[in-house]
Amino acid sequence: MNIQLTDILTAYEAEHYIEGLQIFEITELGCKKWFAQDEVLQKLNFQAHINAITRSDEFIMEAFCTFDKIKPLIYDLIMTEMWKQYVFPYLKSHFTELSSIRSYTVLQHEAIVCNLLQICLFHRTSIEASEGYILEIVDYCYRKLTALLQKPPAKKIEKKSIDYYKNRTKEAEMDEQFQNVEFQIQMMCLSIIRFITDHIKHLPINILHQIIVENDFFFLLIPLIEEKPWLRINPNNEREVFEQSKWVTLNKEDYSKLPKIEAQLWITIYNLFMDPESRRKYELNDFKKSNLLRLRKFMNELLLDQIPQLVDMLRSLEELSLMQVQTQSKNTIVVQQLPELRLAICKDKNWSSIAQKQKEEYFQIDDPSIKEDIKRMAELYSNTVFEGIIDGFKCEKCTKEATKRCSRCKQVWYCSKDCQVGDWPKHKVNCKATTTSKQEDSKQVEKQSDKLLDQID
Repeated sequence: MNIQLTDILTAYEAEHYIEGLQIFEITELGCKKWFAQDEVLQKLNFQAHINAITRSDEFIMEAFCTFDKIKPLIYDLIMTEMWKQYVFPYLKSHFTELSSIRSYTVLQHEAIVCNLLQICLFHRTSIEASEGYILEIVDYCYRKLTALLQKPPAKKIEKKSIDYYKNRTKEAEMDEQFQNVEFQIQMMCLSIIRFITDHIKHLPINILHQIIVENDFFFLLIPLIEEKPWLRINPNNEREVFEQSKWVTLNKEDYSKLPKIEAQLWITIYNLFMDPESRRKYELNDFKKSNLLRLRKFMNELLLDQIPQLVDMLRSLEELSLMQVQTQSKNTIVVQQLPELRLAICKDKNWSSIAQKQKEEYFQIDDPSIKEDIKRMAELYSNTVFEGIIDGFKCEKCTKEATKRCSRCKQVWYCSKDCQVGDWPKHKVNCKATTTSKQEDSKQVEKQSDKLLDQID
């Protein structure tokens, strides 16, 4: 029996979902159709992760490009960011009385969209499909990383007492949830800006100008290398690293291993610093030079062994340290395109009125449809595939990390063919029973998909 990672959505289902995606105005956030589309986006996000994990045909990304839905996805991201900034403060106390799943869904929506874009923008095709909207993503990442530097997470987590949890208000709990989601998004932005700079030679001149001149990402990325907000000490005095959207305890033998997110930063800096056009546009002065040279103290043998291409960058930095900085004359004229999406969304908006309307129409505490929404979301997150994507799949036989599962029942995971064969005598009875049950349930899948799309339409 072969083992494989089975898709949550078929390519046809994904195309059907993506083609039907709508653009919602900020005043419509929280309506029934918005919640239905949020559920669709979560399924697409999970499927995109499966495609990336298994390195299979990335039909989610391709469908977003084919149906020109990358730009609406970016619009959704910026719109949700603004809703959380301007509307949510009016609704925060009201949200504490809502169902926890419903409020979490709203707060988590920005992270879902950002995560989906993170996967799509790994590919040059998606970056090209974004056209001028890629400027909005660059500016979005700049805002998120600036906020991260201004308010980094605690480096040492103190143990919370029982009294702390007893006395914590609902608003304080929601603030903590809000900050956790924001931190997830900020970490995603580090990957997104790296993927964009991976294709720096193919970026329009205005995008490079925004990254290098207007935003000057060097003044964000280098302090982040020094601050390392992805590392912390837990209450047990153990070192933790933020990976795959969660904090993971490090084994002592892995202390010297470069965290994946930190590697993303180094590659981004390398992409920007070593690109000839980027260096030509970057007008050096003594202040900028000293900022760049701060990198040298981190570029030891341990780092260079893990990212060998940094050897060339270290050599260039050493050359820079010996150079006399000369003011460059501005002979070129750049007609700069500015990020305009936020201004367009903000135009003629009364945030308190929007909040009041949404409170009365979309976020009613006694809304009878809430129970149905909660049931669907509970089923969504109780699925073993989703749990595995979030927490990591474990081999049924040896408990190591697993990327394949039984092709019959699609419930049990393995790391290798040997473990699957060794576990078969124990698993075969449950496998047969589960397979029979799933065959009976499969007839309902198409009906549920059509019903969900009808809610959006």
